[in-house]
Amino acid sequence: MKQLLIPIAALALTLGACSPRDVDKAQPNPEEVTPKVSETEKPGVNAPGDLNPVEAQLRIDDVTLGHEVGPDGAIVAGKTGDDFAPGEMIHLAMEVGDTPAGSAIKVVWYGPGETRVGEETKPVATGAKYLTFNTKTDGWALGDYRAEVWIGDEKVNTQQFQIVKPAEAGK
Repeated sequence: MKQLLIPIAALALTLGACSPRDVDKAQPNPEEVTPKVSETEKPGVNAPGDLNPVEAQLRIDDVTLGHEVGPDGAIVAGKTGDDFAPGEMIHLAMEVGDTPAGSAIKVVWYGPGETRVGEETKPVATGAKYLTFNTKTDGWALGDYRAEVWIGDEKVNTQQFQIVKPAEAGK
């Protein structure tokens, strides 16, 4: 009987140590934090802020543009879209649960003719599942735009959208 109890006790201790936690929320890990963002690729992978492109892609998921953000920081279901009226707020949300807390993420907004129309950098908070960026389109001309998402020295996503006449917005 004792021979059977020892393996069962060891298994119970192992399972207890591996109990579920909020694995889909950003957790502190100083060794993996990417504190700076650069829009220029750094040679090699040993410089501060340099990330392996594959690792960078794994840190940010489900980048979505939309018209409304929910309390959790995600775009509200049915409120996604890529057509916005001039003066309307644009929300860009992304899942950051696989990103170490404290890491910096940057969004750069570009307009027609590759004109840079804005940028913002935010840190990932401990326990965050989503990170949201917002920009108001006051004074933006009709046309094609894009938002680039950067972490470390890697561009991990690009979202295309349009500024359209108010009657065509919200789609």
